[in-house]
Amino acid sequence: MAVNSMTFQQSATLLNDVLEQITGKKSLAAVDESEFVSVATTLLQTGYDQLNTAVQEVIGRSIWVSRAYDPIYPSIMMDEEKWGGITRKVTTLDGEFINDQGYPLTDGTSIDPFLIQKRKNVQFNFYGGNTKEMLVTTPEEQLNTAFHSSGEFGSFMAAQAVQLQNQLKQKIEAESRIVVNNMIGAAINAGGDRVMHVLTEYKAATGNTTITAANYLSEAEFVPFAKWMYGALTTKKRFLAERSTKFHAQINTYAGVTLTKPILRHTTEQFLRIFMLSQFMDQINSSALSGIYNKDLLSIGRYESVNFWQNIDAPSSVSVTANELQADGTCAAGTPVVSDIVLGCLFDVEALGITVKAESVRSIYNPRGRYFNNWYNWIVRWFNDQTENFIVLLLD
Repeated sequence: MAVNSMTFQQSATLLNDVLEQITGKKSLAAVDESEFVSVATTLLQTGYDQLNTAVQEVIGRSIWVSRAYDPIYPSIMMDEEKWGGITRKVTTLDGEFINDQGYPLTDGTSIDPFLIQKRKNVQFNFYGGNTKEMLVTTPEEQLNTAFHSSGEFGSFMAAQAVQLQNQLKQKIEAESRIVVNNMIGAAINAGGDRVMHVLTEYKAATGNTTITAANYLSEAEFVPFAKWMYGALTTKKRFLAERSTKFHAQINTYAGVTLTKPILRHTTEQFLRIFMLSQFMDQINSSALSGIYNKDLLSIGRYESVNFWQNIDAPSSVSVTANELQADGTCAAGTPVVSDIVLGCLFDVEALGITVKAESVRSIYNPRGRYFNNWYNWIVRWFNDQTENFIVLLLD
C-alpha cells in the first residue's frame, strides 16, 4: 500500500468524495480507503486548494451567517507527541512456562541456572501520511469598496473566519469517518469474534423465531430485544477486558519466522470507546427505557452517537475497500464491503485515530492582481491498528 511507504498520498479527491456523501450532495458510493489509511505493518520500510468568490458590493442590509460547527468522533484525535513522525509500536509476546527443577532434587546431578529463554517482541510500524491544501483568495479592491463601515467589515471578517473553521472541522469529520469505516470494513471481512451478529445471537439466546431485520422495531419485538442488547453489550465489554486472543487480528509470522505465541490484548473500561448509530439508540431511549424507573441498571455506559457512518441518506450503510492487516504482517486492500446494517462498534482507544503531523497557512500578495492568496496545507495520518480490540455490531 502506498500510504504504508515513506511517501505522502494526495488525498484531496478521496476527501472531497467523502464530504459530498456526508453532506448529502452525493448518494452512497463505494470508497476505496485502502491507499490512504495507514495500517500497522511489521514490514520495515527503507525509503522516505477552494476558491472564495469575490465579495459583491453591499446594497442595503447584509446578514452575516456564522454558526460554529462541532465535528463527530473527537475521541479519535491523537496527539503528535505519541503518534507523530515514524511511529513504531512494540508488542511483547508471552513466554513459555517450564517445569520447576527444584522438585525433586537428585543426588549426583546438577541444575543449569543459565538456561536461556529470550522474550519475543513484534514491532508494528506506521508510515506516511495524507496531504491536502486549500486556497482562500481575498481581493483587495473589493474589500475596500464592499462595506459601509468598519463595524460591517469586522462582522464580515468574523463570519468568514467562522465559516473557514467550520469547513476545516468538517474536513476533520470526513477524515474521521474514513478511519472508522476502514476499521469497520476490515472487521466485517475478518468475521469471527470481531463481528457481533445481534439478531442471530438474540434468537439463539432467547429462542425467539419471529424477530427479523424488518420487524425488530415493532412494539412486540423491540422492547425485549433492546433489553437483551444492552445486557449482551455489557457482557462483550467484560470479555474485552479479559486478556485474550479474541476480538483482534493476529499475525502468524514475523520477519520470516513463524510465531509460536499469539498477540494478547485487553481493553478495560477506561480504554474502551463505543460508537452507536443514533437512530437505533433513539429508539431504545424512547421505547425501551422510557418506562424504566432506574435507567442506570440498563445502560451500556458512555458512548458517542453517530448520525450516519458514511452517507447522510443511508445512515446505517458503509461501502468501502479497506486496507487490511495480513497474516504475514503486511497489509493489502481487502474485498470490497457493502453493508447497510451497521449499528455500532466497540474498540480500544489505540485501535484507530488521526494525527495532525503538520499544518500551516501562508499568505502571498499579488501586486498586479491586487489580491491576497492564503494557502492552507496539512499532512495528516489516518491510522488503524488491527491487532487492537475492535467489534462491529451488525443487525443480522
